[in-house]
Amino acid sequence: MGFTKAGVQNHTRYFFAARLKYSRYMYVSFHADMREETLLRCLIGCFTAIGGVPWVVVTDNMKTAVLGRNGQHEPIWNPAYQKLAVEFTFHPEACAPASGNQKGAVENLVKFVKSNFIMGRTFHDDADLAQQCQQWLSHVNTERICDATGQLPLTMLAQEHPHFGKLPEAAQDYGFYDCVIVSREGLVAIETNRYSVPAHLIGQPLTARIHATHIQLFHNDELVASHPRSREQHARIITPAHFEEAFKSKPRGRVMVYRDWLCDLCPHVNSYIHTICHKRRAEMRPQMIALYELAQEMGTADFVAALELAAEQHMYGAEYIRAILALPASIAPVNTAEMDMITHLPESSSAAGDRA
Repeated sequence: MGFTKAGVQNHTRYFFAARLKYSRYMYVSFHADMREETLLRCLIGCFTAIGGVPWVVVTDNMKTAVLGRNGQHEPIWNPAYQKLAVEFTFHPEACAPASGNQKGAVENLVKFVKSNFIMGRTFHDDADLAQQCQQWLSHVNTERICDATGQLPLTMLAQEHPHFGKLPEAAQDYGFYDCVIVSREGLVAIETNRYSVPAHLIGQPLTARIHATHIQLFHNDELVASHPRSREQHARIITPAHFEEAFKSKPRGRVMVYRDWLCDLCPHVNSYIHTICHKRRAEMRPQMIALYELAQEMGTADFVAALELAAEQHMYGAEYIRAILALPASIAPVNTAEMDMITHLPESSSAAGDRA
């Protein structure tokens, strides 16, 4: 197997394969890694494709599912995989060590995919790989008579389907389970990134539910933090309000946390903040606090739009952002001189101007 598109020709892809024992219905998908989350989402994709949850799911002894064996030779399940089994109500089983017949069933499935689909094919890119895989699956599931049963897998699936468990609502946006510890900085590590939680939880164990687009953190059953999921590497995702208690004893930390939060909004804000820190260094503390409060008061979308407008006219400071946000949406400042005049008007004149 290989890609023909420039830039991805040497990329490696891994596949997940599952087959129902009764109907012989198959599910296959290709991925760029073999991480634990990838396995869990593949299983959910399989359950969704067949329209239910089988009573038993048998895997080989991969570390994403089985961490090892105890003294009684029973599987020690990966906690995230075990949590998935509980929430989707299937019974997990692993191939017994040195059991050729069980291991052989898994290996035969892998060989079938390699020899019947992958061998001799090329793919332009990942989209082409996925499309060809779906076309092949449609053929083997709905058009090709299975040698083992003498029937179409799709026909047999209809007989098997009433015995499946119901897909839980969580299947649409499943958050896989992890246990994390809050560091002395009030952060938890998930993958390579760190996410903030309220400072009073420092040192506490939390439960993380890692969704495709966001992350939720629980202390016992209480949701204590929720963040958009970062796809960057070694990023810090901070909610400044989590550190309000700590700011009472470490007031300098407030400015640094507010500044970092503002810089993470977008590249335009990052550049604007760095310019303020350079041009108005002596006022950095009140500026960062005022800018952060403006963003909270007006909402990030309006705040960023006003900041971009101020940057275009080389006006750097919270007072300019506040003046822009106070204007009707249809009115934009013409130049720096006019903006300076607006920001220095007495309160009574400013109020009269707003009414006009």
